[in-house]
Amino acid sequence: MSELRHVLAERRSYGETACTHAHAHAQLILPLQGTISINTEQPHQLDEQDLLFLPPYCQHTFYGHTSNQVLVLDIPGQLCLDKTIPPLSQGLRRTVDERWQALRFLLMSEVNDKPAAHRAVTDLFHYAYGLLKQAVTPRSIQYLHDHFPENIQLAELAALEGYNPTYYSEWFKKTTGLSPSAYLQKLRLNEAKNLLTETNFSILRIAQQVGYEHHASLTRLFREQENLTPVEYRQQNRKSVKIWPKLG
Repeated sequence: MSELRHVLAERRSYGETACTHAHAHAQLILPLQGTISINTEQPHQLDEQDLLFLPPYCQHTFYGHTSNQVLVLDIPGQLCLDKTIPPLSQGLRRTVDERWQALRFLLMSEVNDKPAAHRAVTDLFHYAYGLLKQAVTPRSIQYLHDHFPENIQLAELAALEGYNPTYYSEWFKKTTGLSPSAYLQKLRLNEAKNLLTETNFSILRIAQQVGYEHHASLTRLFREQENLTPVEYRQQNRKSVKIWPKLG
């Protein structure tokens, strides 16, 4: 298969002859009928109650046991780059709960009887990837994403992983490429950018909403990271875009 540029969703069947390969794209495999085996560094026997995510370049052997149908998403590798997720050399297997059942139904409505690679499929994949990240993201990193506007202490994060603060800082840098404080700043900066371009909130309100007491702190962060003030960022990134007031 040539290099993927878009997420491709397709209904497939696996034969009884085992095939082994690896590819630059990731795959999300959702069995629809029958039973299949996909072996990575460990064996996975899957039916409609299971799903399996295979990361890029994951060598795997696959075959079907009986008549089967499988919904497969082929995913460009660049869409699966997230340093908060540990390496998944064996793939990630999950049980299909109500959320995945609904997602599978929506994907099938897009596929019908022919492959689909349009925007709706990509949007559904992003939702699916969010569910996968929730399953494997370390507790302290997920806590940062959920509570970044709050006053978070390093010892609090370290305790979530069962580490002392010194080791935790080293572990965090190896895992994400950033220090805990720099990662927190990045989360706050990204949310501030969204609020600047999508709302008419004042700079002070945005600063307080992302975790800073005074607007000067947000201005200093923007100057350090973007070489712009928040006002300048807003002016440059909302041209010709109609901004609706954000509720709440």
